[in-house]
Amino acid sequence: MPPTNTEKLGQLVESRYQAIIAERDKLVETWGRYINSADAYFQKKEGRKLSMIEKRNMAQCLDNALMEVAIRRRGNVFETTYSDNIDFLGVQLPVIAALLPSLVMNKIGVVQALDRRTGAVFYLDVKYGQTKGSLTADSTLIGAKTGHASSEASRKYATNRVYDEAATLTGGTTYAGTVTYKPVIASSMTITDGVETFTDDGSGNLVTDDSAGVDGTIVYATGVYSVIFTNAVAAAPTMDYRYNMEKDASGVPEVNVDLNSSTIEAEDFKLRAKYQAGAAIDLQKAHGLNLESELVKFLGGEIKFEIDHFGIDMIYNASIGADAADPIGAWSATLGTGQEWVFKRYQFLDYIEKGSNAIFAKTLRGQATFILAGNNAARVIKQLDPHFKPIANLGKMVPTGPMEIGTLDGRLVVQDPFLPTNAYTLGFKGDSYLFAGFIYAPYIPLFTTPTLLLSTLEAQKGFFSAQGFKVINDGLFTYGTVANLP
Repeated sequence: MPPTNTEKLGQLVESRYQAIIAERDKLVETWGRYINSADAYFQKKEGRKLSMIEKRNMAQCLDNALMEVAIRRRGNVFETTYSDNIDFLGVQLPVIAALLPSLVMNKIGVVQALDRRTGAVFYLDVKYGQTKGSLTADSTLIGAKTGHASSEASRKYATNRVYDEAATLTGGTTYAGTVTYKPVIASSMTITDGVETFTDDGSGNLVTDDSAGVDGTIVYATGVYSVIFTNAVAAAPTMDYRYNMEKDASGVPEVNVDLNSSTIEAEDFKLRAKYQAGAAIDLQKAHGLNLESELVKFLGGEIKFEIDHFGIDMIYNASIGADAADPIGAWSATLGTGQEWVFKRYQFLDYIEKGSNAIFAKTLRGQATFILAGNNAARVIKQLDPHFKPIANLGKMVPTGPMEIGTLDGRLVVQDPFLPTNAYTLGFKGDSYLFAGFIYAPYIPLFTTPTLLLSTLEAQKGFFSAQGFKVINDGLFTYGTVANLP
């Protein structure tokens, strides 16, 4: 039998999908020399290899940069990369490290590289494929922006149970008709208006709990039912029952999966540096330092900081907005009568759990995976040993703005001196850009223009990067504060 149009479309989609994957894997192979160097650095720093998704994202950004340079015919995308060995120089953001953990964005956002300046980020909505009791066809079961539906019926959609199907009024207080799904399983049916309830006795009788009432009937094979309420109904009667899926394939619940998208546009991050050639020569002679290399470190770090904080500001604003999870409230450092600080500070852990549960309650999808902390909030967190585990060499780090400082009960902690000092934000990262709270979408990794020496002996050098940012689900964030710290 020849394939149907639907099957042909499915085959076409699968073929195109495989072609896209092959194209991206080819890019990884093309840029293998640089990705392997980055992979070696990542293993040294993080103790694990880059995932294939990370490699594909990196390869896409390198290719974007190459095309950008080709179009502009001025920049040198490889100027900050030396052979196969990348010197990250502490806070430098070298050309191919745009997707590596030197950026906080990679730890708190899901990375989805753009292949053009204006693109789309994608997320899933899973909708009911049919009406089943109180669940209406085409309404959302699981949404990337709303989380999972919360009713008992939604939690058991895949089962043979039907909840709150409306009974059909045929006149007066008589309700009769045919249930949607059949055959009905014996002893499983109830019909109620909230006052009088009819219960299936397993023999086809719907027995009323009203002593003055009359029993109804249910025919299991056909699903035909009939009941007469003793008095005027208190509310529109509904039915709960179970049915035999094996006897009717149309009764197997189905879902429709919508892949939705939202427009995202890369933001440009540009800087120009000017310096006197004579000053560069003097620095080299006096201290053996190359001013141009130092500029790459310094201004690369500045762009890194601005990229990180652009995203952090968006997340913080989402966490204090109306669509965020319920706010945590203020934890006070004021000691109670006879209370000692060593015990008081550990009360803060309960506030963290409160916020994490607020995210879970709002979205029904996940609890907090990271904390963005202002200085005073970080000050409290750092004293919560053994729950807080600082990263290695924390005291020796030279940060440029937001800085990873460790984990609190497994949650990444980022200290940010530019957040309100008493504030902190909890957030859920997600494990896929289809179910993410925030998406970081790099487009062009950092690259520099060739150094231009003017007739005045003034040297000029440009720095450029382009990145996209998008909050997908405000409900995956919440915030709290600390108060009364001495």
